Amino acid sequence: MFVRRFAQRLRIDGRRERPIPSDVGIVLGAYTDGYNPSRPLLARLKVGLHLYRLGIIRAFIVSGGRGVDESVSESSSMKRFLMLNGVPPEHVHEDDWSTNTWENLKNSHVLMKRFGYGTAVIITSDYHLPRALAVAQTLGMRVSGCAAYSTRREFKAARREVFAHIQYTLKGREAPFWNA
Repeated sequence: MFVRRFAQRLRIDGRRERPIPSDVGIVLGAYTDGYNPSRPLLARLKVGLHLYRLGIIRAFIVSGGRGVDESVSESSSMKRFLMLNGVPPEHVHEDDWSTNTWENLKNSHVLMKRFGYGTAVIITSDYHLPRALAVAQTLGMRVSGCAAYSTRREFKAARREVFAHIQYTLKGREAPFWNA
């Protein structure tokens, strides 16, 4: 019961976030089957494209390495998708070595500095956004967030996120979301 309620709370809190116009959007990776993004990743990319077309962000950092069950990196799949949807390649910067949320944001922060971006919108699934924002806050990043709404089919991932959130908090990698 606790896990279910916590997962629902994460989804609700993630959906409450509103993006602030920023230099760059950071799209956090999820599974990709070759160059075919999974449903959660596709939802994140569509949110990012929407923000880009509205002028809320002017470039992308796509962050995600290659899992053992993936033939290409998540970032390569995301970059290809964005380019096929009209985003110039020079507006898409890749972090293709991250394996978890902490690394995604740490490496994205390095890329932000390298390319002169001061602010970012973190784009990820609703249940993942509270932890991602807390990690970014711990790293001293100037960010807002925008959630890709998850489906009922993804609720298992939302429940796993509860344990990831607890683990990160215990490791001291982030402030709990209720203090963020």
